[in-house]
Amino acid sequence: MRRRALLASGTTVLATTVAGCADFGLNPSAGSSNLVGTAPAARLSMTAATAAELPARVLYVVRPNNVRNERARLLDRILDGDATVDGTRPPLPADRHLLYDGTVYRLSRRVTERTPATRYSVKVDIVDGTVDESETIRFSDLPKVDRKTFAERGFADGETVGIGTTFLYTNAERNRSALVPESDYSVITWKDGSRVEWVVDEANPTTVNTYRYTAERVAPAAEYGRRIRERFAFELSELTDAQREIVTTAIEESHYLVDSDQTPSPALISLARRFRKHEHPTALSEDGEGDRNGAYLVRFDGTLYWTILMVHDESSRTETRTG
Repeated sequence: MRRRALLASGTTVLATTVAGCADFGLNPSAGSSNLVGTAPAARLSMTAATAAELPARVLYVVRPNNVRNERARLLDRILDGDATVDGTRPPLPADRHLLYDGTVYRLSRRVTERTPATRYSVKVDIVDGTVDESETIRFSDLPKVDRKTFAERGFADGETVGIGTTFLYTNAERNRSALVPESDYSVITWKDGSRVEWVVDEANPTTVNTYRYTAERVAPAAEYGRRIRERFAFELSELTDAQREIVTTAIEESHYLVDSDQTPSPALISLARRFRKHEHPTALSEDGEGDRNGAYLVRFDGTLYWTILMVHDESSRTETRTG
């Protein structure tokens, strides 16, 4: 068996797999597990972590301090009291813990109103060839509802062309529109000479829900992280020399990796079996039995590590599940 540090970025998180039993799935957001696309026979990664960093690893996170972050702006309104927002899907999760600006919250949500609507697949395209002036309309002459919809999609200045997208109209808005469900106009022009072709491809009925949110403060992130540590961290001690070498390599070289054409050592197999006796770190509102992509919290030589372990026993090969 040989080991090497995997230096490429975009680490793939793999499942702990022992004796042919795949306990946890692959991280669906990651790419192939190594540079040639073949899963390694084993991988152990250990990253030092503080308690305050743990909530960001297990919770839904809303990033603050970004004026373009609509979720952050909505969450600010929710924290000011309560807030409503319209959409075909909930913009924020409810009945689970989330992290925002150093604090963990739990949101509650209910639907207060349902409005019939239609989602139109449209093209805002490049004008090619001659234009029939009778089918042309100036953007400033469009009804307010159409100009508002263009603005919401970032198309109000006429510069974005050659794009297929969707426009959403409630039934009441549709009745005031000059562009949907059917349009007498195929070209829209702007005063600076910009013009786009307007094409409606298809229409799909949907519902716009009005969601009302309220928030409950759970704990500061540092306190919440300490509670995660207390619940899930376990001590990795009394290691054999071979097991200690594996762990030390994982810490010092970022990864301990066994190539796909090699066989994991008995030391690594037995180490993986020790890990499998422990829960995977999750939100404190969850039971700890969920798929955390092979993650563990490990104390080793006085330091806490966020740890990912995968071991595949060649004697009983079973493919790992995707997440």
